[in-house]
Formats: sequence, structure tokens, C-alpha cells
Amino acid sequence: MKRARLITTVALCTAIGAGVALASWYDDYDAGLGAARKGQWQTVVQKMSAAISVSPNENNKARTYGAIFINYHPYYYRGIAYLNLGKYQQAISDLEKTSGPGPEDLGSFTDLLQQAKRKLAEGSTTVTTGGGTVEPPPPPPIDRSRARTALDQAKSRIEAARARNAASSQQYQDAMNQFMQANTRLASAKSNADVDSVIAAAENVSLLADSAMPPTIATNTVNTNTVLTHTVAPPPPSKTTGATQIVLGDTSRRLRQALQDYFNGDFDQAERSFRTLAGELPRNGWIWAFLGASQYSQYAFEGEDQYKNAAITSFKKAKTFGKWKDLPEKYFSKKIRKAFRENTG
Repeated sequence: MKRARLITTVALCTAIGAGVALASWYDDYDAGLGAARKGQWQTVVQKMSAAISVSPNENNKARTYGAIFINYHPYYYRGIAYLNLGKYQQAISDLEKTSGPGPEDLGSFTDLLQQAKRKLAEGSTTVTTGGGTVEPPPPPPIDRSRARTALDQAKSRIEAARARNAASSQQYQDAMNQFMQANTRLASAKSNADVDSVIAAAENVSLLADSAMPPTIATNTVNTNTVLTHTVAPPPPSKTTGATQIVLGDTSRRLRQALQDYFNGDFDQAERSFRTLAGELPRNGWIWAFLGASQYSQYAFEGEDQYKNAAITSFKKAKTFGKWKDLPEKYFSKKIRKAFRENTG
């Protein structure tokens, strides 16, 4: 009996250990990338070897968890590390396996491979020039068109989700937030590796938007044995409520429609409506806040600075009339609230 319990315990520990390993290979890869940026080549070898032991196949879109993908090329970085450490045979082996750089482009792998072969033939025991770092060739020109195409596709998926009334779902909200972040990252991209990360983010947005579904409508079953004796009518509105409806009149209806457009993701129409309402109610902080949020969402979709500049102006007026330290989380996304904070001080 004790032996059976021991075997069970060992098996359980082994399974748990395997689960931890499977769940952390991308952490090792990320740590290896950080070490490569600093020229810590021994750490690069250690971390990339750990990642390879669990996930040995390179992939431009390796799935980590959920719908998250990364540009995974561990042999490229380990090969460069071996080259810098003077281990040319190992460097050749890894560089022959890789298909190119991952997020950090440290040079053409074909050039690095030739360098390793030349060093091996020369019998050199010194590391490459530059204090132990590989001197990369000039980076290629940044091609943003690929990312823009991916973002355009993601945008169409978001619009399709909105058309099927899925704008209130969490997947739609997540897709919108990630789309806005990806657009911002593309504007500041400094390398093709940055562009590749934007493409991966755009593909995640498409997956999220495709999974967004409209809310299910609950149906009530009627007990046919129940006899309804009378219906209680709602109480009539108070004089104050009735007078408010009369005073606001069409403004109240248009405000309700503008809010409906905003929460449904129809930011173009919402922006036009809130702009008109801001002219009618120029000291209403809420109107300016929703106008700024609509304009900033247009900026996230179109990437044009005119929308961003208009949003900043609206946010500043909202700050003046609304007296907010931050916009309410209940009505505004994390990205919108961050933009409000950064531009209103």
C-alpha cells in the first residue's frame, strides 16, 4: 500500500512539473530576449535552451496561451550567443536551424552563419568584435504597409461584430482596446520587428472580434394555469419629471441616441451628435467627455492626428466643466481614461 501511494505521489509531482514547464517556455524565451539585448550570452544560451526543450519548433506566430501569439525564433538567438562565446560549431548548428530573427533583429542569420563557419575554419578562439557583441548590418527599411493591411482587416472584423449587435460583449471591448493599442504602436514602430508585433496584435484583435456575440435574450416561460386578474399601471410622472421632459424635449431624445451610437461603437455618428449637443450645452462636462471619447476612438480607427487633437480639446473642456480627476470607469474604457489623464494633467 505504501509503495502504491509513493508511486502515485511521484506521478502526480511529475505531472505538475510537466505542467509548469509547458506553461513557462515563453517566459524563458522572453528572458532570453532580454539577455540578448544586454549581451549576456551565457544567460541567452540557458534561457533559449530551456524554451527549446519544451517548444522546439520556430514559428512566426507561436501560440502561448489563449489567443496570444509571439514571433518565436530561439535558435537564432542561441546561435548568436554561441558565436559570441566562441562556440562556433554550436553556433553553426543553431543558425542552420533558424529561419530568421524574432522580435529583435541582430543581423542576417546567413551572414552570421558564414561568420561562424569562417571562425571555425580559422580555428579562432576570440569572440567577435565590439566587446563581445555581434555588429549587425544596417537594419532594413521599415515596411508599415503589412501592419496597416492587418489592422484594416481587424477593423473590418470589429465593424462586423458591431453590425451583429455584439458591441456590449467583453470580447468586443477587448478587441477595441487592443486595436487602439496596436494603432498607437504602429505609429511609433522603429523596426520591422515592431511592425511584426503589431501584425500579431492585429490578428489577435480579429480573433477577439470574431468571437464577439450579441447578448442572449432570456425568455420567460408562462404558466398557463396562472390567472391574471389585473394589470398595475405605472404611476404617472411627477410634475418635475414631466416638466423636465417638456423643457429638454428633442435634446433629451438626441442625447439618448448619441449615447446609444457611442456604446454601439458607431463613433462617427456619435461624434457628430455630441458636437451638435456641445454647441447647445457648452458647459456640460459629460457632453464634452463623450465627444472627446468618440473623437479619440475615431483616432484609434483611422490613425489621423486631427481626431486626436480634437479629442484633446474636448477632454480639456470636460475637465473644466466636469471637475473629474479621471473619467468614470463605468462608461469609459481604460484606453480612453488614460488618454484623458495624459492630456488634462
